[in-house]
Amino acid sequence: MTKKDLFDGLNYIDDQIIEEAQLTVESAGYSDEIYVKNHETHHGEKEDKNRKKHKKFARVAKALATVAAVIVVAVLGTEVVRLNNRIDELETKTASVISQNNAQNNVYAGIKSGAKLGDYEAASDYGKLYDVVKKAEASIRDTAFGELLESADATGIVSDASSTNKQKSAANTEYSTTNVMTEGVDESDVVKTDGKYIYMVEDGQISITDISKGKPGEETLFRPDFEVPSDTVEELYISDRKMLIISNHTGDKDETICYSYDIADPTKPVLIGKARQDGFYNTSRKIGNTVYVFSDTYIKTSDMNRNVALQEDNLEKWVPQVNGKVISYDCFYIGEDTYSGTVISSFDVDKPDKTIDAKCIMNNSGEVYVSSNAMYLYHSDWSASRELTKISKISFEDGVMKTGETTSVNGYLNDKFAINEQGGYLYVLPTSNTGSQPVNSLHVLDKDMNEVGVINEIARGESIYAARFVGKYVYFITYRQTDPLFVADISNPTAPKLLGELEVSGFSEYLHMWDDTHVLGIGYGDSQQSKIKLTMFDVSDPTKPVEVNQKLIDSSESWSNEFVYNYKAILADPEKNLIGFTANDYYLFSYDSENGFSLLEQQALTYKNTEGYRGIYKDNDFYVAGNGEIKHFKLAE
Repeated sequence: MTKKDLFDGLNYIDDQIIEEAQLTVESAGYSDEIYVKNHETHHGEKEDKNRKKHKKFARVAKALATVAAVIVVAVLGTEVVRLNNRIDELETKTASVISQNNAQNNVYAGIKSGAKLGDYEAASDYGKLYDVVKKAEASIRDTAFGELLESADATGIVSDASSTNKQKSAANTEYSTTNVMTEGVDESDVVKTDGKYIYMVEDGQISITDISKGKPGEETLFRPDFEVPSDTVEELYISDRKMLIISNHTGDKDETICYSYDIADPTKPVLIGKARQDGFYNTSRKIGNTVYVFSDTYIKTSDMNRNVALQEDNLEKWVPQVNGKVISYDCFYIGEDTYSGTVISSFDVDKPDKTIDAKCIMNNSGEVYVSSNAMYLYHSDWSASRELTKISKISFEDGVMKTGETTSVNGYLNDKFAINEQGGYLYVLPTSNTGSQPVNSLHVLDKDMNEVGVINEIARGESIYAARFVGKYVYFITYRQTDPLFVADISNPTAPKLLGELEVSGFSEYLHMWDDTHVLGIGYGDSQQSKIKLTMFDVSDPTKPVEVNQKLIDSSESWSNEFVYNYKAILADPEKNLIGFTANDYYLFSYDSENGFSLLEQQALTYKNTEGYRGIYKDNDFYVAGNGEIKHFKLAE
């Protein structure tokens, strides 16, 4: 029952009382309308004095009846007040009961996994979600930035150096794969290969090029079954004769749509189905056949009042959905007043329209790190009047997500590899700017996100630019005017310790374990970033790292180098002895201890300073693919 229902009921009672009183008068022959009608029908006469007298009496009787009705309604006044005071409670309980019943009947998306995610609490009902969003909307409207938002439509590891970038097909063809953060956890990208074809995102479509004979052959252009022409292709996966295309859809609201295709015949993809969720695409991961998709969503109540918004038929107008079902209220985790968050869904690539699980973390969106069995959502938090990094852990198995704990560390994570899980512990390398100079630290967290080890006061005055966790060591680069490589021993998680450091010119943006005793660094040779620098560090003695080789490349004409912020743009394959990246042209190097870095190939690209180029190989054929073009050359045997 709503307030409107209550007052409609009282109005009905009022009308009924008046009507009954009127009927009593009319039965005595004093109805004004009946009198006039009868006299005009039967006598055809004009109104006379007697008629006026009767009409006046009828009006008095009608008024008395109305007064009687008002008196009756007034008697009900105290009951109205009592019911009015309880109406919000009744609405909330009703919404909760409906939600619980529907959740049991699988009407909503998501599996309840816990009452908390650290200091995030699962919403007790949709009313709680509405209140938090409404409060955040009111707060943001008070700022100039809020006015801008209102004008826009905002609906809406056990790790080694990295993947070996290598895979073998059934025909024993060796080919490269995407450079990923966690071995065994695949990541979507703009260029993929299965050793027989190159699949490339190209202006809203996918180009599929036959490379089975080495040199690029026939190309097939394939456009997904978009809902509107303005939809975009973001990234894709290729595995086991399946192609998963991830797109952004903008209509009445922002959605991430994943199209799953059977590519037994790559020239004729066949749609298996599609998965969709509210929010703009952030990132995704794929383990076996299970895909986890993360999107950034903004919840708008569209100025609906609470009563209207909580009606079951209106939930879909503001509550984020996955595959057409609103996310169950107990799968929303709320820890702060915000209308933005991260939607997470999981599905089987063979059954994309069947949601395994869904969650929405109201965390202002942020970054994601995924190990082989847990995901960590982290973002900057200024609630303590200083910058913190808030990290939340969600474990998963076969698509089912189980919420864990949340914690915070001082500072921010300047590198995607500055967070890593191995051996059941999470390692975090933040940089803090709360004082007069930046300072760094290393935190070790157990499975419950409790700190069990820490190193404070690392390289005051410098910031971490690159990191790599490998076995019992962590290697990281800080930057100011020199390029110190630090080595820390993390073999005892409760007592991590710095072992050594080395200062050289420039700084590295990316680190990669080349072999058991060498670390590759890719970055810049000076603060002006006019030269790209390849560095090889010898860490055979962790207490005394040594720079054994370096290579400088002129980058004065290259003002945008994707490898700086996207590790997937780097090919680093020690077994194949290949190091590749784009810097205006595409550069491919090999390395040996005697000759250092040797340039194997420099390919001029049509679109300079453009992201999206990838270097991939199949046996001894090498391809630079991206932005609608493929360059091909042979590697020396």
